[in-house]
Amino acid sequence: MICAHDIKVIINMNELTNADRLRGACVFNRLMGIHNPGFEQKMTPNEGDELTLFKDFNITEKDWMNFISFIRLGRIKYEIAANEIHNDKDRESYQKLFMQHLDDITNSGIFLKFGPFPVFEEYIEWTHNRQTNIKRNTKNQNANNPMIPKQDIKQLFCWCVEYTNNISERVENGNWSVTTVASGGNSYYLRRRRPLPEQD
Repeated sequence: MICAHDIKVIINMNELTNADRLRGACVFNRLMGIHNPGFEQKMTPNEGDELTLFKDFNITEKDWMNFISFIRLGRIKYEIAANEIHNDKDRESYQKLFMQHLDDITNSGIFLKFGPFPVFEEYIEWTHNRQTNIKRNTKNQNANNPMIPKQDIKQLFCWCVEYTNNISERVENGNWSVTTVASGGNSYYLRRRRPLPEQD
């Protein structure tokens, strides 16, 4: 198949014909000459018009690679990193890349021009719900286990900023725990403790 800018890609028609993730993709299936109940098959792989279909619709090689990757794997680029990296900062970076990439392929290329693709739309809905749940769980986790005073919306802890050299003394004498580096620099840390019970 000839893509935009006259780049050629190889398409395995057997793979597409047997792909479960193309279920219900009526427009794409018809354009590619894949058996589609309810439509008469008009094209065959030997017809010259079909070879320029991607070029005619300005589908790039990258659009095709993003598309076929989803058809094969059921996920898109950055998803595994966005969900499986345990370092919060790195995971958030990949989540941003993942959501930007999902937005890009949803609003351009094959998914937009030859859709609808019901399986892909289910994937978008699942992804949206998952990201919403991650945000909600993070918010709830922060509310019950705040790491900085701003997150302590329930006012569960007393807070202080301490110089590095005084850490052990305060931790040993008063049930203070270290949470994170304070915004003042690496020499200062945030500490928290549960409020002491009121004396009668």
